[in-house]
Amino acid sequence: MFVWRLLRNRLPTRDNLLRRSIIHSTTSMCVADCDVIETISHLFLACSISLTLWSSVWSWLGLYAVSHNEMRDHHIQFCYMAGLPRCTHSFLQGIWYACVWVIWKNRNNIIFKNEASRAFVLLEKVKLNSFLWMKAKHTSLIIVIMIGGHIHSFVWVFIINLF
Repeated sequence: MFVWRLLRNRLPTRDNLLRRSIIHSTTSMCVADCDVIETISHLFLACSISLTLWSSVWSWLGLYAVSHNEMRDHHIQFCYMAGLPRCTHSFLQGIWYACVWVIWKNRNNIIFKNEASRAFVLLEKVKLNSFLWMKAKHTSLIIVIMIGGHIHSFVWVFIINLF
């Protein structure tokens, strides 16, 4: 549901709350003090927090790409990379979901708890969330997936449901 709302610009970001007259224009700026109105594209793709996280994720996966400025394009690029085997698509989609979820939760922690996590902590949350989600989703055959030929400190082993 979260990703569906995200890709349709239906999350309660500050620009959406301002448009609905829920907040005042003085409180519509990004939580990371970017001096930019918090929009979906800015929060998840252009903010210093998200840029650092996406860069860390690309590095962790051993992949390189030019990021898009639109959520749908970024989602498609990340999840369905040309040249990678089809079996990696759901794996990458799970990582993408974990990234946007971690960015959203970090944003809410900044707003409601006045707590911000460092970039390496966010990356570890992405690794943990994506692993747990994939482990819960797939249940029949053990497969080890390496992307970019790199072995990382975080080993990915999960089970794929064949039926």
